[in-house]
Amino acid sequence: MTNRAIILAAGRGTRMASYSNTSPKSLLEFKGESLLCRQLRSFSEAGVEEFVIVGGYMFDLMEEFVSKSPHNITLLYNPFYAVTNSIGSLWFAREYLDENVYITNADTFFDKDIFLSLDNNFSNYVFGVDKSKKNDADYRVVLSEDEVLDMGKDISERDTMAEYIGIALIRNAENHLFRDLLGKVVSNGNYNLWWEDLFLELMAKGESISYIDVTGSLWFEIDEIKDFRKYQRCF
Repeated sequence: MTNRAIILAAGRGTRMASYSNTSPKSLLEFKGESLLCRQLRSFSEAGVEEFVIVGGYMFDLMEEFVSKSPHNITLLYNPFYAVTNSIGSLWFAREYLDENVYITNADTFFDKDIFLSLDNNFSNYVFGVDKSKKNDADYRVVLSEDEVLDMGKDISERDTMAEYIGIALIRNAENHLFRDLLGKVVSNGNYNLWWEDLFLELMAKGESISYIDVTGSLWFEIDEIKDFRKYQRCF
C-alpha cells in the first residue's frame, strides 16, 4: 500500500484573489472545514499515513494549520513560490521521492476510492483520468487502451479522450529516474513548468505511463471563484 503523499501548496491562487488575499487557497473552508483538511482525511481513509506539504504563500498560516493537524505532516517551504511553477515546489520535496508516493496539488479533492484504484494498478507510473469529462477538459490526455500517449492543455478537442484529474502515483522502482529528471530540469533553469511536464519527458524516453479512469468518483479542482462556490454543495 502506498503510504506517502506529497501535496504542493505554495501557490497564491491569483484567479481567486478576492478569497486568496487572506488565505492560501487550500485553507479556504468548505462548510467549516478547509479543503486541505478534507483532502488529508480522504488520503488517510485510503491508508496514507505520511504527508509532505510544500508551502509558500502565507506560509505562517500553513504552519499554524500543520501545528493543529492530527496527521503526520512534514512541512517544507518554497521561498521562490512567487517566481516558480509547481515543479519548483516538487524540487524542494525531492528527498521524499524515495518510496511509493502520490503527488498532487493542494487545491484538489479526491474521494478515497480514487487513491485505492490508483494503488491497485501496479505500474511504475499511474495517472488518474476522467473519461466522462473529455468534452470540457482543462488538462487533456490522449490514451491508448492502457497508457497515456500525450497530455497538455493545448491538445485539440478532437484528440482529447479524457481529463487528467491532477494526481499521479509513482512507484519506488522508478523513483530514481523521476527524481534525477526533476533535478536536471530545475538545474537547467526550467522553473516555470508544471510538475506533470516531467511525464512528457519520461514518455519521450520510452517510459510507459499507465492510467485509471475515475469516471463516477468524486473529485474536483478549485481554480476559480466559480469552482469554490460550485463545490461547496459536495459536502
